[in-house]
Amino acid sequence: MQKEDQILEMLEQIIGTQGEHGKKLDEHSKKLDKHQDILDNHSATLQEHGQILRALLSGQETLKAEVDGMKLSNAREFGDIKEEQRIISTKFELLREDTWANKVNIHRMKNTMGMN
Repeated sequence: MQKEDQILEMLEQIIGTQGEHGKKLDEHSKKLDKHQDILDNHSATLQEHGQILRALLSGQETLKAEVDGMKLSNAREFGDIKEEQRIISTKFELLREDTWANKVNIHRMKNTMGMN
């Protein structure tokens, strides 16, 4: 019976050790559950940040398109203004020449009439 007692004693030790291991496994399971919750929170935060970044990128692209459109519009307007300025400058030059010719004619007429 001594062998049986030894076997029973060893089985009790094994059962005790298994109980301790079971407790440790339960503790680790709880820790893993907490870590899983933390990972889930981080995952949700990362998804939110991804949505925010996509919205910012989309907004930037929209603004860039608007700025590009404004640049193109301003370039067209500047070209039109430059053309108008060239036309006005040409007309002013012609007007100046006409005025000078009129002054010369008036001076000639005065000389002819003896008004000087």
